[in-house]
Amino acid sequence: MPPKAKESATKKPVPQVLRPSISDSSLNQVPDDAIEGYQERIETGIEWTLLEDAVRRHKQKCTRDNIPEITFSKAFKNKIKHSILNGFMEPDANLQEQWEVFVPMKMWDIEKFANDEGKICFKSSNNLTDDMSKLIKRSVLFGDKKTLRRDLKKINVLRVTDSEMTELDKSLMEFDILVTLNLCGNYLTEIDACTLPQGLRMLELQANHISNLVPFVENLPTNLIYLGLARNFLDNSSVEGISKGPHYLTVLDISDNDICDLDMVLDALSTLPSLTGLHLAGNPCSVCAAYARSTLIKLPRLQWLDYREVLVTDRPLEPVEPHPDDLRSAYFTFTVFRIISAPQPPKPDKGAVTAFHVELELPLLDSSRRQFLMFRNNESLIEMLPPPEDEEWPSTKFSRSLIKLIESKSAVEPETSSHESDIYNRLTTKNSREIIHYTIFESNRVQWNKLMNFQEPTIKIFCPNLRALRDTFRTTITLRVIYSVTTTGKQSKPDKKSAQNLKPPGEQRVTLATVKCSLRKVDWSQPSQHFHWDDSLGTDEAIHWGDGDLSVLQYTLAAVKTTKGKPDSDPGSTKQYPPDNFTCHFGFGIDTLKA
Repeated sequence: MPPKAKESATKKPVPQVLRPSISDSSLNQVPDDAIEGYQERIETGIEWTLLEDAVRRHKQKCTRDNIPEITFSKAFKNKIKHSILNGFMEPDANLQEQWEVFVPMKMWDIEKFANDEGKICFKSSNNLTDDMSKLIKRSVLFGDKKTLRRDLKKINVLRVTDSEMTELDKSLMEFDILVTLNLCGNYLTEIDACTLPQGLRMLELQANHISNLVPFVENLPTNLIYLGLARNFLDNSSVEGISKGPHYLTVLDISDNDICDLDMVLDALSTLPSLTGLHLAGNPCSVCAAYARSTLIKLPRLQWLDYREVLVTDRPLEPVEPHPDDLRSAYFTFTVFRIISAPQPPKPDKGAVTAFHVELELPLLDSSRRQFLMFRNNESLIEMLPPPEDEEWPSTKFSRSLIKLIESKSAVEPETSSHESDIYNRLTTKNSREIIHYTIFESNRVQWNKLMNFQEPTIKIFCPNLRALRDTFRTTITLRVIYSVTTTGKQSKPDKKSAQNLKPPGEQRVTLATVKCSLRKVDWSQPSQHFHWDDSLGTDEAIHWGDGDLSVLQYTLAAVKTTKGKPDSDPGSTKQYPPDNFTCHFGFGIDTLKA
């Protein structure tokens, strides 16, 4: 009898991932009867970072009406007029005196008396080209102003930035050996490629008003290897022009625009045969869950992505197509890694429950706030109910005057308190008449400890609106560390020694720390960006931890043994005693698909 054939092992079906609906999401929906101007209302009251605030101001200037026309030649003359070159090009200028007296005096004034802002402005006004002193020395040596004018047309690097330029002209072609041209921070809407020197290798057009690439990209100099178009007005409709870029284009910077469709832009970029460096961060498409995986699959020649070198381990082992929803959404995560050495609270009364938690607002990711502002103004986000007609608490027979008396008696004087801080004497009761039309996101609540840990991630929000998610990482998030005391409705037996027994039910709270975290652009190679704050900093601004990972730090309340003669190792592999300063460690990030 022949042996029975082995039954093939039945494969378990791949579990289906439960994905929230994108089309029905309240972060995307706009009601038919929404009042006009809702997007402006949504962005009102947002605390943008310093950089983002400056960018938005520049964009407002770019889009205003009746901008005066300033050609390249006029902008170039204005740039010289505000630089130290101007003193050497005036008709009655004494070149030797300018070089030996006025230039050293100016440099000394800037070095000794200018603040940081003044030094930045001076540097910006005198960045026309590299090694300007060499050009000036040559002019002084020959004693001829014409030498300086002639040498300026033979430079390799030219920067005419922040000059309110609106258009190029043929005078630019006089710089016939130009290699690098920087026209950042102007009001250019179109580029006449015929005015560009044909030997140009690097063209920087960041922070202009460019939205259409088709008219000029295909006519750019053939040897161009770098093109910078960051912080312009590019969107999905602009993607078509990217595919018409020069054959030898090696690095393309289109970061911080409004491109939302990742598949569309990657298809266009895949037609550039020499592209090895791409900067796409700051676009809505760069915060989707499948950003890095899809980009590295479709552009296998990339060596650098968003200023990060692409390593072998970054590339997916198999070219798996991501789920379509992973190209249109992501999860925002906030994590409280730990809170250390918070002031120890006094012993609570019998029946009272104490806890610590962290709360924050995320206005651009708050669907409740968004839906409310579709029909109302920002001033009405907080409303107050009218006071009740009677003067009694709804659940107790205590009068308001008695409650105030009890609360005043319950506050322990700082001199008689054995506790190290009197901040816990400042407990306040939440106003029950206050109605808020936005969400306060809260962490889980924990009991006091020298080292308090929270669940990870502490807060996780599904974000199908990639523009809102991108913009959230351009804001400053304010966090509050809260201590709360919750009293139940049951009253203990009267005790003459304690006035706390007469407290009405409810929650009292106090803010122990207010911390501001200025978020940065999302980095595909880092799972989250970390922030450190402690009360010795003397400010509410948290420190961005760079590429460091605060989550790997290990603390212990036990005695730490140090091995004599052993060098310090990685702080993440060695447990350390918690610091005495009130310290907080936070992290903000997005969940992405791993390679």
